Amino acid sequence: MTELIVTEEDVARRLGYPVPVADEVRQRIETAIVDAQDALVAHLGRPLLPAEYTENGVHASPDGLVLRHTPVVTVLSATSEPNSPPGAFGFGAPTYTVRYTAGIDARSNPETAPLRLWLRATACQHPLLADAPARQRRVSSASVEGQSVTYDTAVEPPALLAPPDLATTDRWRLRGRRVYQAPVRPTPPGLTIRGIPGTGGL
Repeated sequence: MTELIVTEEDVARRLGYPVPVADEVRQRIETAIVDAQDALVAHLGRPLLPAEYTENGVHASPDGLVLRHTPVVTVLSATSEPNSPPGAFGFGAPTYTVRYTAGIDARSNPETAPLRLWLRATACQHPLLADAPARQRRVSSASVEGQSVTYDTAVEPPALLAPPDLATTDRWRLRGRRVYQAPVRPTPPGLTIRGIPGTGGL
């Protein structure tokens, strides 16, 4: 079962559902949250909660163990590997098998609040929650004696529920998944660089 980063009650309150939430509504909200989390994990390329990892052949630097996953939360164990070099006055450097937890904490870390904001707002717009009170058309006028009821024209969720742009989460995106464009520096006037088009070079 997927661990939820935001609660069903958080989403329900924003959509105008009464709390505590009825079981049928809770299931739909949970599905909406899970779908939002799956989309965010795919974008970031990493879990939303710290995970446990085991690495072999880890080297130690003056600043500590050199580990693949960051940020490191806790080193659970570091065991010297039997066939590793002796280091110090021998040849090479010793290596270790390290078991540790690492990763972002999107659930409770104050710095990851933008991730929770994106998840809640995205879940609020899920099609399964289209019947939410906050997403319904509002009556702007009403008549009696069998006359028609007039609704306002706004049928989309209020702007308050609109999710922020996914780019607002990019600071937590793995570097390999970032869209990177090398900076283009204009050539100073009169400077010719051989082999660079547009500078007069050949």
